[in-house]
Amino acid sequence: MRGTKKVSRKGAKLAKKNNEIGYKVLKGSIMQKEESCWKRIGVWGKEEPRCPRLEEVIHCRNCDLFTQAGRNLLERDLPVEYKNEWGQVLLEKKGEDPIGTFPVVTFRVEGEWLALPARVFSEIIDKVSIHTLPHRKKEVLKGLVNVHGEIQICVSLERLIGLEEEAEDKEKKQKLHGRMMVVSKDGDVWVFPVKEIHGIHHVHPDLFQNVPVTISKSKSTFTKEIFKWKDKHVALLDDELLFYSLKRSIQ
Repeated sequence: MRGTKKVSRKGAKLAKKNNEIGYKVLKGSIMQKEESCWKRIGVWGKEEPRCPRLEEVIHCRNCDLFTQAGRNLLERDLPVEYKNEWGQVLLEKKGEDPIGTFPVVTFRVEGEWLALPARVFSEIIDKVSIHTLPHRKKEVLKGLVNVHGEIQICVSLERLIGLEEEAEDKEKKQKLHGRMMVVSKDGDVWVFPVKEIHGIHHVHPDLFQNVPVTISKSKSTFTKEIFKWKDKHVALLDDELLFYSLKRSIQ
């Protein structure tokens, strides 16, 4: 037994010494060639023989060579082009929105561009399946949708406002990836599909125009203001009236 213990201790010391020697040789060659040993003979590599340090450190992230490589990456000098590019960005004068602007979210339903105050928007989600409700044939109420594990009411904004269905060609329809808007007000959450969404746009009251008489009576009822964005006329909806009407429509 004593002889066995001596042999095992001696073998362990020898193995440890071989590992240290192998590691020193490996470290020298790696640092010279600037190769990623962890990708070749480490846990992420497939080359043989395997790194002798693995028996001691178990995983490459516990090795000081891997740690030092990470430090070198973070402490390396920035490229001259990168410095110059960011220098130009920081020197540029930032544009400021005129005083009095407020944010709205612009989106398209059928062929009409609409907007609602940004404060009522919760999030934008990809189109999900709509589960219709039995014995509920309300035109505005489309059904129920699952939003992050929570069941929410899905409605048709075009039906509520009275927008005509837009005839889109097949190619254009394939390019568009429909979204769903999740809005909330006074604790009530509503979801409705949209054709497109632009995002947040800051509008100044001076840009508002009167609602044209050519707009349908139903749409003009919900339209608070009209403003021009790019080459389009956007209808800013009356959110108070909109949410009130949504409640009434599903009762």
